[in-house]
Amino acid sequence: MLDLVRWNGRIDDLIAAVRRIPEGEFSVVVLDRASAQAALRKVLAGEALPGDLTAWTEELHMREDIDIEPGHEDLLTQFLFEVSTPELFEPITLELCSRWLDELRATA
Repeated sequence: MLDLVRWNGRIDDLIAAVRRIPEGEFSVVVLDRASAQAALRKVLAGEALPGDLTAWTEELHMREDIDIEPGHEDLLTQFLFEVSTPELFEPITLELCSRWLDELRATA
C-alpha cells in the first residue's frame, strides 16, 4: 500500500497488487502533500501520463485504508476528487498539474 501511495513502480502493477489483497489487511497509510507533489512531478517530467495520474488518484480516493495528512484533509480530498474525475472538472493537463503543484506547495 505504501508503494501505491508513494507511486513507487508502474501504476498498473501497483493497483493490481493492492487489489489482490482485501481491504482491512493493510495498516493504514497516510497520503501527504509530498506524495501528491511527487505524483504531479512525474506527469510534468513526462515520466507518467495524465491517465496514470487519474488512475492513481482514483485508486487512492476509493480506498478505505488511506488516511489524509492531518491539517490538509480538505485540500488533499479536493485534489483526489478533482484529479480522479477529470470528466467532471477538467482534463489532466500540464497546466492543471502545475496549478495543483503550486497549491500543494502554498499550504506548507
